[in-house]
Amino acid sequence: MVPPLTLTVQAAYAPAFDGSLAFTHLTAQCSFGARPPGSDNLSLCRNYIAGCLTSYGWHVTFQNFTYIDVGCTNVICRWGPSENASLVLGAHYDTRPRADQDSKPENRMKPIIGANDGASGVAVLIEFANALPEAVRQSVELVFFDAEDSGGINGWQWIVGSTYYVEQLSAERKNTIRAMILLDMVGGAGLRLLRETTSIKSLQDTVWSIAQELGYGETFLNENGAPIIDDHKPFLDSGIPSLDIIEHDPFPWYWHTLEDTPDKCNATSLDVVGEVVETFVVQYAGKPTTFSPDTTLLPYAAAAIVLLIISVAAFSRVRRR
Repeated sequence: MVPPLTLTVQAAYAPAFDGSLAFTHLTAQCSFGARPPGSDNLSLCRNYIAGCLTSYGWHVTFQNFTYIDVGCTNVICRWGPSENASLVLGAHYDTRPRADQDSKPENRMKPIIGANDGASGVAVLIEFANALPEAVRQSVELVFFDAEDSGGINGWQWIVGSTYYVEQLSAERKNTIRAMILLDMVGGAGLRLLRETTSIKSLQDTVWSIAQELGYGETFLNENGAPIIDDHKPFLDSGIPSLDIIEHDPFPWYWHTLEDTPDKCNATSLDVVGEVVETFVVQYAGKPTTFSPDTTLLPYAAAAIVLLIISVAAFSRVRRR
């Protein structure tokens, strides 16, 4: 358990996010079948995402790249011509090529549908793009990452699409991004969201406080989870304050199995996450708020480094004697 939240947030905004509409986007993605990188099914899903966002008035571009001879594509969505949105929201839209966590050995080489692990975060972002007031849309960039979930298979690394995306950012562009929020596995029934521990705490505190104000404290739990290698990591590594909203510690029992199907998800969970993220964006879009890294542990880290130096020096003297 972490200390009680004490942040004060604005609670007047009434989010327009519709979880039922988001759920239709989840099932639509799953109707294409498994969607591993380079597959025809993923191309169909990509066109579906682009079609939805274009119909809502967003400008959509495809960021194409090749990884281990497989063509991959990140989908980038902006409102208007500006490329300087201060908030980036992301989710991966690919699915794992193998159900390597399935309880049945005969299933472990088959690709997963990825209703929660893949489709849920995308579904929230699609409905978010529709529900967000137009007055603040220019402050947001939406990115649907390819090639997140093939790590450990045929020489692939994890989080390939987000890594490529961040590598293409100029230093100037990185400095304009005040926060990045990632949505991953946010559609499961009975959703429990612990605090992912590599996320920037000040940003996490802000989002968790909004969830409390909206009455969703039973979903956004004020408890620490675990560190996760996910699409927020390249942003963190580049100094961009980032937050991973993900069900973990433990992952859902059907994670990376053939059981990750739409019946494990529901509109309620999507609605909770969507309302919280929408409210955050409306409250903080266009504001100069910064989300600084947690510095409370820095004195302890410095002390540990000093002790290490002293220990090494002492050991060297003993060795010389």
